[in-house]
Parts: sequence; structure tokens; C-alpha cells
Amino acid sequence: MDERYFSMRAQFFEREIERACTFKLQELEELWFCSRKNVKRILHQFEDRGKLMYLPGEGRGNSSRLLFSNDFQSEVEEVIKDCVQKGQLDATAHLLRLPIPKLWIMKASSDIREIFGYQSGNESKDILHGFIERDLTTLNPVNVSITFESHLIEYLGDTLVKYDVGEDRILPHLAHHFKVDDEQRRFTFYLRKGVLFHSHDKLTSRDVESTVSRIKDARGSASQWLADDIQEVECEGPYKVTIILRNPNPFFLRYIASPHFSILPASMIFNEYEWIGSGPFAIKERTTSKLVLEAFDHYFLERPLLDELHFYGVTKEAASIVNYNLDDSQPAQVKSKHAIESGFRFLLCNGKRDSIIKEHSFRKALYHLVDINEMGNDLGWGEWVEASSFVPSRSCRQEKRSEKIYPLLNESGYSGEAIQLYHLDYGKGIQTAEWLKMRGAQFGILFELHPFSYKDFYESNIDQMADVVLIGEVSSLDSHLSFLGAFKNDFLYFRKMFPIDSIEWIDKELEKFKKEDWPGREAIMERIEEHIRHKNLLIFLYHPIKKRTFHPMIKDVTFHSFSHINFSKLWIPH
Repeated sequence: MDERYFSMRAQFFEREIERACTFKLQELEELWFCSRKNVKRILHQFEDRGKLMYLPGEGRGNSSRLLFSNDFQSEVEEVIKDCVQKGQLDATAHLLRLPIPKLWIMKASSDIREIFGYQSGNESKDILHGFIERDLTTLNPVNVSITFESHLIEYLGDTLVKYDVGEDRILPHLAHHFKVDDEQRRFTFYLRKGVLFHSHDKLTSRDVESTVSRIKDARGSASQWLADDIQEVECEGPYKVTIILRNPNPFFLRYIASPHFSILPASMIFNEYEWIGSGPFAIKERTTSKLVLEAFDHYFLERPLLDELHFYGVTKEAASIVNYNLDDSQPAQVKSKHAIESGFRFLLCNGKRDSIIKEHSFRKALYHLVDINEMGNDLGWGEWVEASSFVPSRSCRQEKRSEKIYPLLNESGYSGEAIQLYHLDYGKGIQTAEWLKMRGAQFGILFELHPFSYKDFYESNIDQMADVVLIGEVSSLDSHLSFLGAFKNDFLYFRKMFPIDSIEWIDKELEKFKKEDWPGREAIMERIEEHIRHKNLLIFLYHPIKKRTFHPMIKDVTFHSFSHINFSKLWIPH
């Protein structure tokens, strides 16, 4: 398959009229990342192969024309059929990354499913293929803040201890034993002997010391708050290490069970494209559009039952179709699991931006404006769980009264100025933002929509430009640590956008939180959520219902942290 030809046709498809279109050479320079001379050479090659006729524009600045020999849809369907017959997954994935019409993918979806999903590869390898509907962001444990990437790090690396959600307690992991002094300041870990990194170097206390230093030195990172209170690390031998805190913290063991504290080898400079950890999977290949993980045969615990995991980057539309996430009318042989996500979606108000959003009465108007049940019905979502809390178990129905909107807007002094609404550029994010714009217009509220990507989440200054942000928060298996991290992680928008007085009050509550038992922590979480609701710092929307579909031969499909599938436990009977 000629990737350049198909990327060009997809790029120009919307402007095609009877298999002809106009274009400028600069467009193909940018699309193909090559010089104008090479663009012309490639077009002439396509001409020689009978793919098209190239008519250069006459004179500087005039558009050129392309006359294509064949219908684009028939070419796409033919190539997909050929790729399926030859088992060419990379070529198929390339097509699915292109902005081609959804209907064409649907027509070929059954063929595509035959080569994606589970495959028994060469040498009797069990391989699972899946799709990523966006580019991967960072896999650096210090900075990671996106749930899927955090989930991947849990397979690439290991922590000293692990959190047991069933018992709400910390268990040994890389450390086979640990002890804590009476003051809750000295945490001593006894490391397992013979643990190997993917590089086959052996784990020692120096690797723990180096990992802690790496987090402490990463100022302004997502994980730096976890190491703020670490005073020093003592290596009392190759397999004994003590972490000493400045202040007592009974919650500290939970900190070092997070993926941020994945132990990395001290002898190697970290490279997230050649991730070296001690986890059950290692990176075999990583490009901008593909990630391959392979089971680590020398893993110190049980080896994964699958041999490889292949993830391909495709468009959101392609992922939803090929992964069977269209609706409930799925093929009978396809199995699925549903679960309420351990997180929620919300509309976050920017209490630090000098705009109408600082007025509490305006935020209350937004609260009554956003009726999630009306939204879900209008958008035909089918299933949703209304949120009034960070977790489903504490959520309940919220009273929304549209007759209060106009009086609250008048009280706030709102005079029709544009409200800058930023939202993630994906299916439900786009749907929800457009519904809010339509709903706001009914009451004279003008929303200007600004889509952003997951990459923008790390790199842009959205918190300085947005009045409100439509986004989500997802918990790991340790919901209490996730709640604490939501307000301590500098990358997340709570700390960036909540008013300073609210952040100061929440920080004081969270200091108490770290010293409490389970019921005490739950009570503090409820107080903080009540503070957020009372001040309408954010508008709770819904808890997503996750649908995971999979090949019927795949066994032991269970949900793991961040509501993702546990890859370590999957297996295929032969």
C-alpha cells in the first residue's frame, strides 16, 4: 500500500468533485514532509502508475489540479481486502488513521476484526492487538498524568510495595518486607534478591535511591509532591534501604505504591522510547503510531500469559467501529464487559481567571443549566450514571431548576460576554461541548468552544485562557490516594483553577486526611466534595460506563486500575 497516495487522497477527499480537486504544492510538502522537488517527483510517479493526472498551476501562486483515475472508496475497500488477505496489520492501521468516511470502515469492519484482536502468531505466540484512538503522551513516570499511560507504566515497571484494594492495605512487592518506625518517619524496605530489569541488571538499593532523587529533582512535575517531604535515603546495603521523612506521614506507603514511584535502574539515563524497568512487559517497539509490549520472561513474579500486546493508533471513528463500541447490536460471537468507571466527568470553573466565572451566582446558573439527564436523552447516550461526587457510591440525583437560571444570571451581572469553554477533542467531549453551547444559547449564555488534545493537556496554558474546562478525573485502584493526588498534582486543573482560599482550606483538610483511618478519610472526602458543590467550583456531570469487547477465546478479562483491562491475567486456551 502506498501510504503517501492514500494520505493525499484522504486529505483532499472533501474537496473532490467527480474525482478531481485543486491543491497547492505546499500542502503536500507539509503532508509528506518533503521538498517541493520531491513532491513533484512523487506525483509524476503516481502518473506513471496510472493513479492520477497531475496538471501544474500556471504562474506563481496558482493552484494545481489532480484528476484521479479511480473512485477513492473502491480503492480503500480494495486495499483493506488485500491487507486482510495478506495479514498486513501495519498497513491496515495506517488506513484507519486517515480521515476517511465512517461508513467505509463499517463496511470493512468484519474483515478488519479478523486480523486484529487476538492472534496466534509465529512460533505459537499469543498476541493481542488493540487500538489507541489518539497519540500516546508521555510514559515518563515523573510526569505521567493520563490514565492509559499510567496504566501502561504499571506493566513496564514495579514499585517497592503494592496497594491491595480488597483489604485496603499495602503489601510487599519489590521489597519482600518493610517496617515503619513509631513516629511514621522512617520507612525501611528489604529488597528481593535476583530481581532483574529488562536490561538484565540486578535491582539494588541504589536504584531506589536514584528513583527517589529523580522525583525530588523534578520540580513542577506531576509526581514531585509525592517526594516533597523526603529528607534522605539511606542505603544500608545492596538490599536494604530506608526512606526518612521530615514529618510523620502514615499515608506515605500509599505514595510509593503509585506508578510514579516505579523503580528505574540507576545506571541508565531514562528514555521513554526504550523504557527499562522490571515490570511484566517490556517495550519491543514504539513509534508515533504503534506500541508493542512483549512479556518479560525473567519477571520475578508470574510471567504474563500473553506473549505480546500490540497497540495501533487510529482515528476515533475507526477505533469505535473496529473495537465494537458502536452499540449493543454486536456480533453474537463477541463478548463484552461493562463497568461503571472509577471516575467522573465535570465542568471545571476557573476561579483564578478575571471573568464573570468568578461570580458565584453565575456558577450557580451553570449548575442549573447543565442537566445531565436532559443532556443524555438529547444525545441518545443510552446509559449513564449521574455524578454528584468523585465516586459512584457517593453520587445521587441533583435537583436542577431551569427557572432559576435567568434570576441568577441577572444577579451575577452577566451581559452576554463570551464564555471560553475548553474541551477534549474526542467523541463525547465534543458532543457535550456542543450541547452546552446549544443549551446556553437558550438562556442567552454565549459559549465559545476550544477543543484540545491530550498532548495540549501537558504543553498548553489552558488554565490561563479558559473560563470553564470540560474534562474528567479517573481513579486508580487506590481511590484515596487518587483523591489526594487530584489536589496535589500540579498538572491537574483543580490546583491550577480552584480559588486560592479553597485550595488553602482543602490542603488543611488533606493534612488531616493523611493521618486518618478509612472512615475518617471518607468523612474528609465528603466534606471537601460538599465544599466544592456549595461553591460550585465544578459542575458534576456523570460517571462513564466502560464497555470492553473482546475475542470470545480470550479468558479472564477483568478490570484493573483506572478502569482498564488487566493485561497480565488474559490468556487464550489452544
